[in-house]
Amino acid sequence: MHLREKRVRLSTVTDRGIHLVKLFLDTEFIGEAENALSRFKKKCLISTGQRQSKYSEPWDIVVISEKSFEKMTSMEMLQKDFPFCRLFFLPSSVYSPKIHREDVIVYSDKNTLINNLVTVLNFQIEMDEKNRRFAMFSICREPLFSGNEIKTFLQELRGKRNSPLNLLLFGERGSEIYHYTHFLYPERIVDTVDCSSLKAESLRLYLEGDALKGGFLSVPHQCVFLEHINDLDPDDLLYLYSLMNQNNGFPIVASCLKEEVEKVRAVFDLYDTLEIPPMRTRRDDIPFIINDLIAQFAQEHNLKVNYPTRSVLDVCRMYSWPENYSELKRFTRDYCLNGSLKTLQEFFKGIELITKEEQLPQLNLFQKKLRDTVEEIFVRKVMEVTENNRKKAASLLGISYKSLSKKLKQFEGE
Repeated sequence: MHLREKRVRLSTVTDRGIHLVKLFLDTEFIGEAENALSRFKKKCLISTGQRQSKYSEPWDIVVISEKSFEKMTSMEMLQKDFPFCRLFFLPSSVYSPKIHREDVIVYSDKNTLINNLVTVLNFQIEMDEKNRRFAMFSICREPLFSGNEIKTFLQELRGKRNSPLNLLLFGERGSEIYHYTHFLYPERIVDTVDCSSLKAESLRLYLEGDALKGGFLSVPHQCVFLEHINDLDPDDLLYLYSLMNQNNGFPIVASCLKEEVEKVRAVFDLYDTLEIPPMRTRRDDIPFIINDLIAQFAQEHNLKVNYPTRSVLDVCRMYSWPENYSELKRFTRDYCLNGSLKTLQEFFKGIELITKEEQLPQLNLFQKKLRDTVEEIFVRKVMEVTENNRKKAASLLGISYKSLSKKLKQFEGE
């Protein structure tokens, strides 16, 4: 593997702001191109020589001189050195049919190169700005972020982009914290390290590699999400924090379970921390989340689904969702596949998962909502069986025709 031959520590070359395009200039061009490209400094990270290497950033555009290309010997080797590159500028002297590709632009002299660079950067920055906005729009459409109660938290989360410290997000089981990482950095590729799958003896090998193969940190990253750091012992936590700080040319977001925060106490104060709000604190958001999840599932699987009635959604609001977003997703999947009756089974299963006082719903309100929901489901089923014969349905239900009509009118009003 070519990367192991020149493994260079990732250097801290970016601030916490956003550079839409990252341009790697061969040292031969840095002086002459500096003035012409100065207008792009706010939105373009341009390599400045000694402090940056080919491995220090996920470079988007790469300019290579004739001498440098001769050392690399092939286009394949160039791609290994710059895995995120979208466009290469190569001198015409090295051009051949073998490198006739859409991601290669050939230049004949330095003036031509600089003019072409200005044109490409203008276009690329405009396109990346549009893509970034689209990415933010797509991520904000994630059902998890539906409703008004989450907005204050998301504003606080956005503020963490400018923090000088790496971020530690912690929440209850089933919070699916990685969604918040994508929300925070929508324009970046997020690479995940699942710490729960790494044993103590393999952690260092996985991250740093050995003489035969480069590790996780041997290649550039745009953003790293450290999942389940609570599964590491204190020594490994300190090692991981120290190593990531040395290589912090990219944002890092760590996560752990709220109930296991004590296990990460050794590094807790070294991070900027933020707690993910559990679903039971977002009761008014839950109907929106459920409807959005149902719409998403139905679209993905080409299903025609009737949305939950108001009484079903009221029960969902009162329920505490001990496994948070993961449980909500299971619930909506079962609703789409099996209908309203399955919701009751899901609630009874979920009650077994409650382990804390604050997860318990208020009994009188929960009973009322559950009773109303059962009544509506049962009445609708009887109407279906009797083919909407109200007189027969009222007799089977043991209520008057007038009472049945009143209930049906109430259900339709919901």
